[in-house]
Amino acid sequence: MALFAITGASLVTVLGASSPAGAAGLKPDESFGTEGIVFTENTNMSFTFRETHGKFQSALKLFQVGDDDSLTWIKDLFVEVQRSDNGEANGWLGTCGTTVLPGADGNCTESVTFQSNAEYTFGLVSDNGTVYSTNRLNGGSQQTLFGSFGSTAPDGTMFLNPFDFAEADPFGVEVAMGFDDRGNGNDRDFQDMTWTATAERQTSQEIPEPSLILGSIVALLGFAPLRRRR
Repeated sequence: MALFAITGASLVTVLGASSPAGAAGLKPDESFGTEGIVFTENTNMSFTFRETHGKFQSALKLFQVGDDDSLTWIKDLFVEVQRSDNGEANGWLGTCGTTVLPGADGNCTESVTFQSNAEYTFGLVSDNGTVYSTNRLNGGSQQTLFGSFGSTAPDGTMFLNPFDFAEADPFGVEVAMGFDDRGNGNDRDFQDMTWTATAERQTSQEIPEPSLILGSIVALLGFAPLRRRR
């Protein structure tokens, strides 16, 4: 009886250690891009503000998208408290600590749990109206980059290949993000709001493969003769 008690406890330890923290990578029915944001499991996302360029005072918001494309506000991610750090300097540059105020931890970071099978979109709200990360909500126009901060040239310089950055995989890596607010004659520089995004699944512990369980039992039973000799 003592042997089985010890073996059972040991198996619990083995099974617990075998449970992965969460599978990485987008699954076939998931998307993170201009066609929408959908995960099939509850997913924690973390966002880190980088900088803004543009004279409009803006706010990056997260919305849930309904079946009829109705939008439900979820959270304000980053809100400019002024247009920029110093007027037109450095292309209307806005940074964390001046134009966007940091949180209690001293950083401009936010975290949100995305519910399974719900669709989400980012929205950039400014004096020039609202644009979304989902193309169909903009009448088909791409206003967001998934995988780039946009143009690195002076403010107003067009980003030439936005269609190459229409989707990305946020699991295990930081994805660069860039929004264009349609300002300055719709310059499409995609640098009016920039930030990074990462994702991690909220998965429960998974049961190991049967072969792993069998192997663990055999290994533990192999210690039985040693215990009887002592």
